[in-house]
Amino acid sequence: MTTNTPTQSTRAAKLLALVVAILGGLMLIIGIGTYVGVSVSLRAQNIKVATITADAPGPFAGQPVAGPITAMAQIGVIGHHVSTATGGRTFAQIPNIATSDGKTYNKDVPATSASDGQAHAAGSPLTADDAKSYAARITAQQGAWTQASLYVSVLAFGIAAAIAGLSIVIMLVGVALMKITGPQAVATAKPGAKTE
Repeated sequence: MTTNTPTQSTRAAKLLALVVAILGGLMLIIGIGTYVGVSVSLRAQNIKVATITADAPGPFAGQPVAGPITAMAQIGVIGHHVSTATGGRTFAQIPNIATSDGKTYNKDVPATSASDGQAHAAGSPLTADDAKSYAARITAQQGAWTQASLYVSVLAFGIAAAIAGLSIVIMLVGVALMKITGPQAVATAKPGAKTE
C-alpha cells in the first residue's frame, strides 16, 4: 500500500522552490523593465545615428538611437568625426594652452612649444593655429563625454539582458524543484504483513 505523506522537509523544499520561481519571475520583470526604460530614455533624446560621409553613411544612419546596436553605431560615428576634427589626437594628447575663454594663452609659451615658432606671454591673444588646437581640444573633450554617455546606455542594456536571461534560469530551477518535491509515494506495510 502507498500513501502520500508530505514531511516537514518536503514542505520546506516546496516553499523554497516557490520562492526561487517567484524571485526568477520578479528578476525577469526587472530586467525587461530596465531594458525598456533605457530604450525609452534614449528615444526621448531624439538622437539619430549620424552619417559618416555622404558616400558612405555607415550602418543604421538616420535611424533613432533606441537600443544597444544603434547606440554602438552612433559611438562609432562620433569617434570618426572627432578623430577627423582633431587629426587623430585624443583630449589628453592636445596641450592645454588657452584660458577658459579660448582667446588668450593661459601661461607663457616658449617658442619651441608654440605652433608658430614664436614665444607668447600669458594673456596675449592666441594665434590662429593655437586657436584651432584649442577648438580641437574642446571637440575631443565633448566627443569623449558623449561616447562615454552612450557606452553607459549600452552597458545598461547588457546588464538588463543578463538579468532577464539569468531570471529565466532561476525560474526553471524553481519549477524543477517544485516538480521533484511534489508528493512522493511512500510504501507502507499492511498490518500483520511480514517484512524481510
